[in-house]
Amino acid sequence: MIEFDQEPPRRQFETLIPLINVVFLLLIFFLLAGTMQPADNVAVTLPKGALNDKERELPATLIVEADGFVWLDDRVMDAKLAGHFVKQHLGEEGARRVAVKADRDAPAEAVLELMEGLREAGVEQVTLVTERGS
Repeated sequence: MIEFDQEPPRRQFETLIPLINVVFLLLIFFLLAGTMQPADNVAVTLPKGALNDKERELPATLIVEADGFVWLDDRVMDAKLAGHFVKQHLGEEGARRVAVKADRDAPAEAVLELMEGLREAGVEQVTLVTERGS
C-alpha cells in the first residue's frame, strides 16, 4: 500500500484563472455601461448648459455650423431657407418638435433667422442642445 505524505504539486496556471475571470467581467461591465451614440456628420462645439435629459429623442435635429450654414440630415442650406426645408421634412415626419445644435461661435443672425423660419414652418417646440456644464 502506497501512502502519500505530500499533496501533489499544483500547476502554475491555475492561479491565473480567477484573475482572467475578473478581467473579462470588468470588460463586459464597461462595454455595457458605456454610452454609445451615433456621431454627427458635422462637428460643432456646443455651448455649456444645464442638464435636462427629459427630451431624448426628437424627430429632427438641425445643426448650425460656425460659419452660419444649417444642416438638416445630409442637406446643407442657408439659415434663411431652413424654414422651408424643415416644413417639408416635418410634413413627411408629421411632427412639430425639433432640436437645434448650434456651434457656440455661430453668428447670432443665423440662429435668429433659423428660429424665425422654424416659427413660420409651424414648429411648436425647439430644444437647444448644449454640452453638460460644470
